[in-house]
Amino acid sequence: MKKLHPSIERRVDRYRRFYASKKAGDLLIVIRNRWVSKKNLFDYDFGKGGHLEMAADMLANSKALLTEGAGRDDDLIPWLAPDFGIAIHHTFLVDMPVTFAEWTSWADHPLAGDDGYSKLKDIRFDPNNRWVRMIREILEYWKANNDGSCLMNTHLHFGPLDFANALRGNAMLTDFYDYPDELRTLLDICVDANIAIEKEMRKVCGDQIEQIGMPFWGALAPPGSLYLSEDAMDMIGPVISEEWGAPWSAKIRKQFGQLAVHHHMLGRKVQGVIAKSVHDSIIQISNDPNCPPSMSCMRELYDASGDNALMMDCSPADIFANLGELKKIRAILICGCGDPVESQKVVDAVRGISNIQ
Repeated sequence: MKKLHPSIERRVDRYRRFYASKKAGDLLIVIRNRWVSKKNLFDYDFGKGGHLEMAADMLANSKALLTEGAGRDDDLIPWLAPDFGIAIHHTFLVDMPVTFAEWTSWADHPLAGDDGYSKLKDIRFDPNNRWVRMIREILEYWKANNDGSCLMNTHLHFGPLDFANALRGNAMLTDFYDYPDELRTLLDICVDANIAIEKEMRKVCGDQIEQIGMPFWGALAPPGSLYLSEDAMDMIGPVISEEWGAPWSAKIRKQFGQLAVHHHMLGRKVQGVIAKSVHDSIIQISNDPNCPPSMSCMRELYDASGDNALMMDCSPADIFANLGELKKIRAILICGCGDPVESQKVVDAVRGISNIQ
């Protein structure tokens, strides 16, 4: 593992203290005015080495995040994660045609239809699947060419329910009642696949994840963490999620020790269910149309989070208006702000009330 850039070392140290402290008033501030960018996905020829071209573009753009924020010393961690869009989250297990758009991708549901579960016996993780190979080669490229100014994530995993939904389609939402035994088997397969691809990719960059942490979306999850999205839990609510979601996600956590979970304000009522499966890590909650922003529900979310910290998107105005309430919670604040003067005011304001300096 290469030596970290000095400013990244300082930020990593703050994250270490943040996860060790676990007190209300522990706050970190990430100024993120953009994502790690690349060309439109359909502009890369993934059949002819386009994944390495994409890797080079993402590495250059991630490094630039550090340069753009030079002198600000917020808690941004420039991050790298192989991102071919959402289709790859299940086609790495069942290879099939993928349609690419500007920034995401789609593929059919291989277990759709009345006879879908008859195909379960044919599903197994193959380290030579073309997408698995490309993810591995991207990570190897980054490991060889990163100068210590970025950190790597292995794979943006679907949680078991999200994974099952991608494989089965929305029939999964009635399978709870119509095919419960088959769905349990499918969820077991999804857990095993998540564990298998993560172990495969940690052969490349596991030392960084185990020793330093797992970066995602500008922040840093605790050492050993694996990223899961739990959007399906948001759609089915807390009662069904308690039975059909959390137990399988917890199996992945037990394998690796830590999770870092993404879900949405649409499903804020499942925050407590997710908290039980995550344990001593971080829960990122994204804002949604026609839903209150996370900042307006921060105490509700924090109280439901157990021993986990919150990660919330917000504006400078949100932060300035809620400094008193922020002192009562434990959170990583992801602030979109492109103005250098205003962004420094935001950093100063959060540092002024945070236990973590």
